[in-house]
Amino acid sequence: MPKRQSGEPVIRRSEKDVFLEIFDAARSRSGGVSLHALSPGQPCWMPQASGYFHYVEHSACRLLVQGSSTPLELKPGDLVLLPHGASHRLETLAWEDDTARVTTGTFHLEGLGGKLVASALPDVLRVPSIGVSPPMPATPKDWLTMTLSAIRLEAEHPTLGSGVMLSRLVDLLLVWTVRHWLASGGERSRSWVNGLMDPVIGHSLAMLHAEPARPWSVSSLAKELHQSRSGFASRFLELVGESPIRYLTRWRMQLAAKQLSTTNLRISQVAQRVGYDSEPAFSRAFRRYLGITPTEFRKSSRKQR
Repeated sequence: MPKRQSGEPVIRRSEKDVFLEIFDAARSRSGGVSLHALSPGQPCWMPQASGYFHYVEHSACRLLVQGSSTPLELKPGDLVLLPHGASHRLETLAWEDDTARVTTGTFHLEGLGGKLVASALPDVLRVPSIGVSPPMPATPKDWLTMTLSAIRLEAEHPTLGSGVMLSRLVDLLLVWTVRHWLASGGERSRSWVNGLMDPVIGHSLAMLHAEPARPWSVSSLAKELHQSRSGFASRFLELVGESPIRYLTRWRMQLAAKQLSTTNLRISQVAQRVGYDSEPAFSRAFRRYLGITPTEFRKSSRKQR
């Protein structure tokens, strides 16, 4: 087992990088970036959206998320991410003649993987005191500084390709923020992210993602991991919040949906690629998960292109 370095948790992998694979399935998309100054007594209200990030400079701010009675103080240099896009108020704590400068962006976690990513994240992720990056960034926080600088440059001086650049930069911002959250030991709910932090369950998730079409069972997974069946099943449920087979089925359906919307494979071929020998059995499982048949999903996804 690899040794831990710099206090960061170790994520076990086999053939697939589960973390990045799920983020890729989410297909994050930038909704735009804006720059504004907050003056004393003039709070800024943000409506419900898919997701927000704010980067604070010059003066401290107070963030109050709807439904929460506890405000969060943000100091200059702080980055805050609201992955669920809850409506909130942002106001400066500056004195009368001072203002706070805030870089604000919105983003959307799309696709079937979007819900899977969002379900693993808390309402608010805060990265304190990003500060000034060294010449060669060495930590997630250093890279966040560079990414934010690039986002602000594109927002202040838009030019050819700025829309594409912002979309890619917001992708990086999301990944670096979540990696910092994981490395700093942030509180995690039962989810696939929580499972990845455990050597045994993280390894099992990597195996499921490496070979989703393999006829896995709880017993075969436990055997591969040299664990007892009951102990492994209980540990998986405790950390991830669902059984291994239920998790595998959800991931298979997400893979199938991607193939249905992006390829011309026959439904029987898609079924085989995600572990179903029978097209009717696959269609029943797909309908239970998405509420429509594979054929209906394909037609709908093509209309939206």
